[in-house]
Amino acid sequence: MRLVSSAQMRRIDRLTIEGGLVPGPELMERAGRGVFGVIRRRSRLPLAGRRVLVVCGKGNNGGDGFVIARHLIQAGAQVTITVLAADLDLAADAKGALHQLIPLHPTLRKFSDPGGPAAFASELAVCDLVVDALFGTGVQTPLREPALGAVRAINSCGRPVLAVDVPSGLSGDLDPGPGETVRAQLTATIGLPKLGLYYYPGRAAAGEVEVVDIGFPESVLAAESGRRRLVDRAVAARLVPAQDPAGHKYRRGALLIVAGSRRYGGAPLLVAGGALRGGVGMVTVAVPASLVPLVQVKWPSAIAIALAEDGDGRLAASALPVLREAASRVQAVAIGPGLDRGEETQRLLREWLGELALPAVLDADGLMPFAGDYAALAAQPGPRLLTPHSGELAALLGTSAAALDADREAQLIAAQRPGVVLLHKGAPSEISGPDGRLYTVAGGDPAMARGGTGDVLTGLLGALLAQMPERPLDAARLGAWLHAEAGRLAAQRLGRALCAGDLSDWLPEAWRELRGEARDLWQW
Repeated sequence: MRLVSSAQMRRIDRLTIEGGLVPGPELMERAGRGVFGVIRRRSRLPLAGRRVLVVCGKGNNGGDGFVIARHLIQAGAQVTITVLAADLDLAADAKGALHQLIPLHPTLRKFSDPGGPAAFASELAVCDLVVDALFGTGVQTPLREPALGAVRAINSCGRPVLAVDVPSGLSGDLDPGPGETVRAQLTATIGLPKLGLYYYPGRAAAGEVEVVDIGFPESVLAAESGRRRLVDRAVAARLVPAQDPAGHKYRRGALLIVAGSRRYGGAPLLVAGGALRGGVGMVTVAVPASLVPLVQVKWPSAIAIALAEDGDGRLAASALPVLREAASRVQAVAIGPGLDRGEETQRLLREWLGELALPAVLDADGLMPFAGDYAALAAQPGPRLLTPHSGELAALLGTSAAALDADREAQLIAAQRPGVVLLHKGAPSEISGPDGRLYTVAGGDPAMARGGTGDVLTGLLGALLAQMPERPLDAARLGAWLHAEAGRLAAQRLGRALCAGDLSDWLPEAWRELRGEARDLWQW
């Protein structure tokens, strides 16, 4: 799904209207009707009799609010509309939407009237839902009174809030905007998802996001939407590899994991946990010999292979023949977590990866032999799926984390190479593919900022890559979404008590969400 900036969305809107493809009032009607559909689907009870407060600005976002209010009234809801514009000086299309609403005799109040703020507070206290239709995208200055007072009242009322397009005060871009914003539980965004809804701090204000398709012409979308794409549940569901129902374990893919050291003995266990929940047929875990009993006890369903280790419990150069032989029996390899950064281990990895033609997931210490030498990493013979966090990515590219964060999009684009998929772990994670696009992964939770959560991701990605070795970009997109969703679900139950090992336990629920068997949707 395309992911756009506020400016791109405004151009799409303008070209659609000025090109005579869809009139402005029709787009507004589609938007309002679509958001009404979201409200109706998300209501735990029939709409008849439910109290809804619709807060409208004077622009097209407010016009969407008038359309929403009209459909709610026709469905039997008790609707109060509060308008911010003192003299009802509305945009042309919004004025038309209000004229269609008037024959239904709505309860219509102006925030600026004497006693308006007090009446607004009273309505907030008794309503079942607040619909924020004050401002759309493109807010460039801090909100001022009376809008600021209305936003503060909404945020302090304790009632469920649905924002139309973007929460009022939010720009919709990576730069979230200069001031306070509405804090919504659900944002029904119009046409296409907006960048600022998926990056903090805007992501925290938006809550859950649902996209309302209003039928923008494909010709306009293709010309204006740029290189960014969103990976959400619908996208991830289309990427699941097919499985032969009569297939045996050797036809479901085989994965080799190379991880761990004396210092980081838990890392291979976390990687294996992610892999075993990824649907792969066979998992082999190659670790320094002293760690084999840990693997066998924790994961008896995996095969454990002992590798030669040095005096510090890290992989020794003499492990190379065993690694070569083990790799000959699998479809993909996951390398790196917990290997530590001893010189002998790093030389071993550089030699082995330089000859390894298999698809490989490289993470953590599996990336560090190529710090400052990204060209050598990108020139390896097999497909590579790289999973660095910001510090590791900066080291690979020979820059600083600060420089990377200052213009991450440009850095990710510059890192694109044939045969390399780069999954930058963060909030949100981003994927830079050889197709020239940048993918933002929806979901996740701040509680996932724990040591070891990336190890689980490495195993999951390896399992998926073993099942579709010709599709590393699809493996990255599907795996990143499943990992983020498992984290979100786990955090709902565990909160701050979440630890890395919990993610593999919640991956089965993420798979169920993907199949639509257990949709976890916000309701009011």
